[in-house]
Amino acid sequence: MSPSLIDGLAFVPAAWSLAWGSWWALTAALAVPRPHPPAPAADRRDTVVIIPAHNEERTLSPTLQRLAASTLQPTEVIVVADNCTDATAEVARAHGATVLERRSEHERGKPFALNLALSTLRDRGAPPEVVVLVDADTEVAPDCLERLVARIAGGAMVVQAYYQGAPGGSRLAGLRRLALALVHWARPLGAARLGLGATLKGNGMAFRWEVVQHGFAGSGITEDAALTLELVRRRIPITFEPTALVTGLMAGDYDAASTQDQRWEGGRFALARRAYATAARALLRGDIAGAGSALEVGAPPLSLVGGAAVVAMAASALGGRATLPVAAASVLSLVGYVFVGFAAARVSRGDLGALLGVPRFLIHKAAVYLRLLKSGAPQDWVRTER
Repeated sequence: MSPSLIDGLAFVPAAWSLAWGSWWALTAALAVPRPHPPAPAADRRDTVVIIPAHNEERTLSPTLQRLAASTLQPTEVIVVADNCTDATAEVARAHGATVLERRSEHERGKPFALNLALSTLRDRGAPPEVVVLVDADTEVAPDCLERLVARIAGGAMVVQAYYQGAPGGSRLAGLRRLALALVHWARPLGAARLGLGATLKGNGMAFRWEVVQHGFAGSGITEDAALTLELVRRRIPITFEPTALVTGLMAGDYDAASTQDQRWEGGRFALARRAYATAARALLRGDIAGAGSALEVGAPPLSLVGGAAVVAMAASALGGRATLPVAAASVLSLVGYVFVGFAAARVSRGDLGALLGVPRFLIHKAAVYLRLLKSGAPQDWVRTER
């Protein structure tokens, strides 16, 4: 193969990686200044917290205890015990939560549980002003609800909290925590400072009642991403509130992570075309913030972008080397994004020790991509063991 042909083939992944790396590095740099919390709401808002739970008897009690200690007390906490075979419902009742139980062999996953809670609220005839969604294995910061509701009171329609990973005892859990520092903090905060919209992360989300009164779109696999695109279509902006914090448990071993990553990555790839089309339509109608939200839904994983940059650099080094500067710039942009993003999120030195597990993690991600190529995205929601 001629050097010029190799350079030509290497240019495409090099330019693609450089585009994403440069954009991410920019958002990370903009996220470095610390944000300030919103002013407290002048008046109390009728707020209901909904917790979808599937076999969460071990993790639910701490979540409910944290909510009980919130500086802003919710009007009601609703736990939806969804296809449970354990004592989830009993644990919820013991903590004073309203419990809804549902069973279905065919309709499984978070949207169906959430829609049951929303229809129950709708049938009462006096729905709340604000609905907050948290997962059953979540540590909710004492002032999280107060800050989410403050943003709603200030005019926001939908607010996403900062969803961070809990410190874990394994390198994999540590890598998850580092990844969320980039994707859930640096990128959305930087994008917000450019006037762009956020995406929903599936945990720590607040909505005005009129936004969700008719239920949630999306499947049990990609409900948060699908709902983000639906909100962009409806021209409803998503606001990121970095000072509202929820902390979720991460998968601690690769057996559990394999199932979780196939669901995440498969759902991401399945929605990519729809995300770009939604972004294009938003741009055409002048909705820059919505286009930013949709593009973030379609953003590829860092492991894939980084792999393309390394392949492009190796290929251009073996060829005519004309593409080598672009390939090298793509690698540098990604390195800059990662470390500036860590600085923006104030990642601790202890957390950085998890980077020693990157080689094993990349092997794991390669296996996930190979399985997706072979069998496609999973169609059913499966609970990840944590």
